Formats: sequence, C-alpha cells, structure tokens
Amino acid sequence: MSVFASRRRNMVESQLRTNKVTDQRVIMAFENVPRENFISPEMKGLAYIDEDLVLGRGRFMLEPMVLARLLQALNLKGGETILDIAAGCGYSTTILSRLGQSVVGIEADEDLATAAQDNLINHSVDNGVILHADHISGYPSEAPYDAIIIEGAVAHVPDAILDQLSDHGRLVTVIRGSDNTPGKATIFYRSSTGFSSTVLFDAQTPILDEFALKPQFVF
Repeated sequence: MSVFASRRRNMVESQLRTNKVTDQRVIMAFENVPRENFISPEMKGLAYIDEDLVLGRGRFMLEPMVLARLLQALNLKGGETILDIAAGCGYSTTILSRLGQSVVGIEADEDLATAAQDNLINHSVDNGVILHADHISGYPSEAPYDAIIIEGAVAHVPDAILDQLSDHGRLVTVIRGSDNTPGKATIFYRSSTGFSSTVLFDAQTPILDEFALKPQFVF
C-alpha cells in the first residue's frame, strides 16, 4: 500500500467513521478517490489533514469530515441530478459522480474551473462536468436538481438557488454569519408546501466571499 493510500484509509477510519459517517456509499467514494491528485505537488503532504485546505484565490477544499457528513445528509441513492456550487479543484464533484447519476460543478474562478475539469477528465469522470459560473446564481439552465451542495459557509441561501431544487430536493451547506460566529451545517428540503430546514452539526467552515453578509452603513 502506498503512503497516500495508507493516509486515505486512515482518513476514513479516524476522521469519517469516528464522526458519524456511516453511509457505505459515501465511505467507499472517499476510500477510492485520491485526494492528493487534486492539489499542487507542494501541498500533497497535507491532502489528508482534518482541516479545510486552502487552494488560494479565496477558495478551499472542505475538511473531509464536514464534506462527508454533508454528502451523507443528502441521502443519495444513485439516480440524482446534483449541483456542486464552489466546486474548487473538482475533488467533491468527483466524489459526487460516484454517488449520483449526474453532477454539474460550478466554480467562479476561471483558472480553477479549468484545472478542475482537467482533474475530472484525468479521473475518468463521465457523468460530471465543471463549468465556470457565478456561485451565487447557481446554474439554472440545468435545473431542477435533486440535490445541491454549497461548498463553504454562507450567511443565507439565496432564493434563486433554493428555487433550483426539484420537489423533494435537498440542499446542504453551512450557515454562518461571520468568522466570529459558530457555523451550523444545515439541510434544506423542498416540498409542495415550500421549504424547511434542519441543523445537522457544528462546522467552522470558512465563509465564501460572495455569500458573506454585506457591511451595513451607519450614518
């Protein structure tokens, strides 16, 4: 077993299984996707740490435990269409490609989006794509989606994104007002009567710039 394969197995055993990740499909996806292949060579040694991993340009990879628990909450069975907002380097979209029927990943940084799409090709992902698009608008042209993940903390989820959910669709993200307030991983549900939400767990996930609270002017 290679060094990275050993670290990946240790990540699953010590970060995921010990933190209430029990969905075997989620566990297998994390076991089989080499996280180190999605980051720069000088960062490969950090691939399996239990922290958010900075990619630069205000972007980051979610801590493995947080990502795994968010994906588990989506309760994916294999036939879903999925939107991955702020897809970063493409790691999460590759994981999702193993859990749903099709995945659209969007990334606002054009260079990162290009590199992420190359990563999908290199990992033979044929049911997912990374597109350069504005995070806060989602990707309505391919809606509705059975599941949506926003990969970073947000002050609130815009109605324009919630409206892209199918009936009985689910959205997961972390709700956080500022870096000084605790984050709450949250799942939103759509039904024929509207939207509801449930807090899942605490998560100190960094806030995505475009989803941050706008400063208030005081006169």
